[in-house]
Amino acid sequence: MNGAVCVVTGGLGFIGSNLVHHLVGQGATVRIIDALIPDHGGSLHNVDGLAATVAVADIGSAEVGDVLVGADFVFNLAGQVSHIASMHDPEADLQRNTMSHSRFLETVRRVSPGARVVHTSTRQVYGRPMRLPVDETHPANPVDVNGVAKLAGEQLHSVYASAYGLRTTSLRLTNVYGPRQRLDSDELGFLPVFIRAALQGEVIRLFGDGLQRRDCLFVDDVVEAMLAACAEHAVGHVYNVGHTEDHSLLEIAELLCGLAGLGGHVVVTPWPEEHGRVDIGSFRSDSSRIANEVGWRPTTMLADGLARTLTFYREHPWFLSPR
Repeated sequence: MNGAVCVVTGGLGFIGSNLVHHLVGQGATVRIIDALIPDHGGSLHNVDGLAATVAVADIGSAEVGDVLVGADFVFNLAGQVSHIASMHDPEADLQRNTMSHSRFLETVRRVSPGARVVHTSTRQVYGRPMRLPVDETHPANPVDVNGVAKLAGEQLHSVYASAYGLRTTSLRLTNVYGPRQRLDSDELGFLPVFIRAALQGEVIRLFGDGLQRRDCLFVDDVVEAMLAACAEHAVGHVYNVGHTEDHSLLEIAELLCGLAGLGGHVVVTPWPEEHGRVDIGSFRSDSSRIANEVGWRPTTMLADGLARTLTFYREHPWFLSPR
C-alpha cells in the first residue's frame, strides 16, 4: 500500500478507523468518507494524529465523487450495523445499507472505474444456520431487515463486477471486537456490551442459557483479510471471514470477567422479545475458501485478543463515554 491512494468509507468507525491506522502506517495516502451519523460509532477521535483527509458525507451523495478521483483502492465499510435498529426503522436501514451503496457504486463506476473495491458484508445474511460450520454455499435467509439490506448491498457489488467490470470483492464478517469499538451502546453486538461490563466490574447478562456459540475475530485480523482480499484473483468473489475456533457466550463472558479482574460476574436472563425474534442461535464460520484462494487465516486467539482490547480501553477510557 506504500504510495497507493486509498478511500475508506465508514473510516471513522470501529473497523474502518483500524484499517486507516494500518494504511497510513504502510505509507498510503488515505481519504476517509464518513457520514458521522449519531449512534453509529464514528468519531474523529478514532483517527487523531493521522495524516488522512476526512470528508463528512453520505456515500450516496454526489460530493464523494471528488474524493474518489485517482483512487487505487476503495474499502467500502459504510453502513448501519444494528439489528434491533433495523427492525425499529427498516426504511433507514435499507437507505443506508442498500440505496446509498447503489449510488456510491455508480459514482465509482463514473469517476474511478479502475479502482479495486473491497466491501464488508456480514455473516448475518445467512440467518439461522441449517448446518455448522457455515460456508459460502449455505443459503442466505436473513432474520432481520439489516441482514436483508446488507445482502442487497453485497449483491449490488457483485452485479457491478459482472455487468460493468468493477473489481469488487465482498467479505462476510463474523463477530468482530477490538480497539476503537463503541462501547456505550447496547445495540452494536454482544461483544462491546460484554467488554464494557467487564471493564466496569459489572454483571454481564446473557440471554437464554448462554450456550449459543460464536466465532469471534480480532479487528487486526479483519484488516489483514481486507488487504489480502485486494488480490486480483479475488475479484468478483464473496468470502466468509471468521475464526477457526468458536466459544459459547458463557465462556466468552467468563473469560472477560477473569481477564478484567474487577469482580464482574455472569448471570443468565430470559430473552427480551425483540432480541429473541432476531437471534440466530449458534453460528460458526467456515473461512476455508478465503484461506485456500487468498491465503488469509486468523492469527489472534480469543484470550490474547480480549486482553489486548481491555488494555486499549484502560489506556483510552473516553471510549466508555457517550459520543
